[in-house]
Amino acid sequence: MSEFKVCLALGGGAARGLAHIGVLRALERAGIPLDMITGTSIGALVGSVYAILRDAKKTEERFRKFVFSREFRRTEFDFLKDSREAPGVLYSVSNLVKRGIFYSFSMTRASFISEENFTHNIHQLVEDVAIGKTAIEFYPVAVDLESGEEVVLTTGSLRRGVLASSAIPGLLPPVKINGRVLIDGGWVSKVPVFAAFKQGADLVIGVDISPELEDTRELRKGLDVLVRANAIKAEALKNFQCRMLDVLIRPRVGQTHWADFTGALTLIDEGDKATTEKIPEIREAIEQGRWKSRLGYSRGKRFARSFF
Repeated sequence: MSEFKVCLALGGGAARGLAHIGVLRALERAGIPLDMITGTSIGALVGSVYAILRDAKKTEERFRKFVFSREFRRTEFDFLKDSREAPGVLYSVSNLVKRGIFYSFSMTRASFISEENFTHNIHQLVEDVAIGKTAIEFYPVAVDLESGEEVVLTTGSLRRGVLASSAIPGLLPPVKINGRVLIDGGWVSKVPVFAAFKQGADLVIGVDISPELEDTRELRKGLDVLVRANAIKAEALKNFQCRMLDVLIRPRVGQTHWADFTGALTLIDEGDKATTEKIPEIREAIEQGRWKSRLGYSRGKRFARSFF
């Protein structure tokens, strides 16, 4: 009988992703077993650190030290959170376009935040280890910019994989791996549930921290309508993917601006709270999943056979 694997799929959402630390803290406290983690964007960053340390407290300490450091505060994220009425990544880019800033940077640089700063920040958090050599099985998820395909990174440098998974188009530079140009996985997989199935998960717990449709401004200009339409498309795709999950956790972090890391402690606590509320559902899902697996039925493996 094959091993029954429980996977945690950590979604993208920049600063809101600090809630993932609270999710891990609550799961660890409850003794919920995790055999695998998949991560998109900030989910890849948090997931990779936890996969190495296998300790929620140490993971939290590392991120708290980094986020509140003078070095991190010197990055351009504070500039990006100026627009309070625009909590989503697409709206922030729209705001930069209106102010002429995005055009000026895109004509002279590959991204708003330099490759040097981007790489340095990731290296401060993630050890230089290979994918597959972490304490918990972990896979970062990116997108091939040329083919549009989801890419689940299963070998190579973990740091490079996290860099690729976190490369928000226009804001952070694309990353080249094995001849492919890769960007943030959230553009096709906001919560990386299918990546989990591809890698053999039987049961997937997903964390969604990206409610992009809460903006309710009047849409008078063509750019506003275009950005809103893209957000609607992204939300529809995300909701379809989330329906494939066995358990969905949605921390209440939607009002946090995606570039605002100053509320780290509150975000972590919201992740803990939302997960604690779901513990009975998670336990039941795992119990039922293991029982069905003993009878030769695996929902995860059925999805894997059907879609991949």
